[in-house]
Amino acid sequence: MADNFEDYSDLQGTGFQGGGAAEQTPPEEEFFHSVYISAQPRKNHLNIVEESGKFQVRGVEYNLDEVHLVITHTKDILAKIETEKGRDSIKCFSFREGVAPWCGTTTLADGSLRPCPMTSAERAANDFCSACRMQVLVAGIYCNPEGAPILTDEKKPVFVFLRGKGMRFKNVSDYLNDLYNEELPPIFKPVTEQSKEFEKQVVNNKRFVTKVTRDVEKSSYGNMVNIFVLEKGPQIPDSAVLKILKLSKETVGQFNEKFDWSKSKKASGYGDDSPAPAQAEGVLPMDEPGEDAVKQPQKTEEKKDDGKTFSFDDIEF
Repeated sequence: MADNFEDYSDLQGTGFQGGGAAEQTPPEEEFFHSVYISAQPRKNHLNIVEESGKFQVRGVEYNLDEVHLVITHTKDILAKIETEKGRDSIKCFSFREGVAPWCGTTTLADGSLRPCPMTSAERAANDFCSACRMQVLVAGIYCNPEGAPILTDEKKPVFVFLRGKGMRFKNVSDYLNDLYNEELPPIFKPVTEQSKEFEKQVVNNKRFVTKVTRDVEKSSYGNMVNIFVLEKGPQIPDSAVLKILKLSKETVGQFNEKFDWSKSKKASGYGDDSPAPAQAEGVLPMDEPGEDAVKQPQKTEEKKDDGKTFSFDDIEF
């Protein structure tokens, strides 16, 4: 008579569990899809040749001249990144959550988190922080030039993001600053100083379609770099802006989960003597991602609503 497997329960955890390397989410199944400009022709995971100088919306559409979105989330972050064996490795990171002062993910000798210098000049004067740079993340709903959201077959919106870093930081930051300074009729009543400041910070950038095109600039090393050019498109009706705010609120958890690397399991617990792991897909992804997915892209369609430019009524979220 065969023994019962439970007689050997003490061996639990000592066997091979299989599965191989950790699975990565196919681009088509990502919640936020990376928007980037191809620096050179390359075949992606679908064997589509991504053309040099064209926009790619990873897992959605490829080889575009421009991209349109309605902004849902923006975030300034700090990242100390070093290149090791051709890969970017994050040595310290701050999501700058809440009010200042902020801290990074590395620790001091006493075990406390390293405080972040408040300005670029202060960072430059600090030996550890001198290589740290501010980046700006912009995420939003993928749409057509008029602002109608492009939906999946399941009537769900497609969320995209772009990252302003290095030479791409200024254009993105300047655009958001210009929107902050727009004097627009308030949406919320009663109007208070607090509500007006909230609208400038959070709402103004959601009141227009954002058009993203490409330009090139010469770097200090003499090479030409693709940069983002952001322009204000059609203004969105207030009723639609309120629906965008609702979607933003409902998806802030996904945004924080994707981009707050300080809470990532891969980033937890590393300090000065324990460098951060190499950059992983899905967390501050490279502008030209790796070829790791195998599934076909989801079909998307432009939202039609009897000729109306804006409609979020049929979104199933």
